[in-house]
Amino acid sequence: MTSYTADVVVIGGGVMGTSIARHLVRAGVRDVVLVERGELASGSTSKAAGGVRAQFSDELNIRLGARSLEAFGRFEEETGQDIGLHRVGYLFLLSTPQEVT
Repeated sequence: MTSYTADVVVIGGGVMGTSIARHLVRAGVRDVVLVERGELASGSTSKAAGGVRAQFSDELNIRLGARSLEAFGRFEEETGQDIGLHRVGYLFLLSTPQEVT
């Protein structure tokens, strides 16, 4: 029987697992193994709507959204992989005077 070793094993090749593996490698971890039973991003990640925005009512989510948009914008340059990012904006429809304020 062959045995394998790694410094870190990440289970799941969705958006979270691949992000964790990528950040570990960028932080200097040398032996990272990513385990996915199917194709990368073929599980729940592939079912997500894919919307990313920075329009929120609280500062933390605004900052997280803005940082995410910046990271997605650099992704192809940093990895060589086109993720098909299309910046199309958001439209919020308001139907009552209370929503306007």
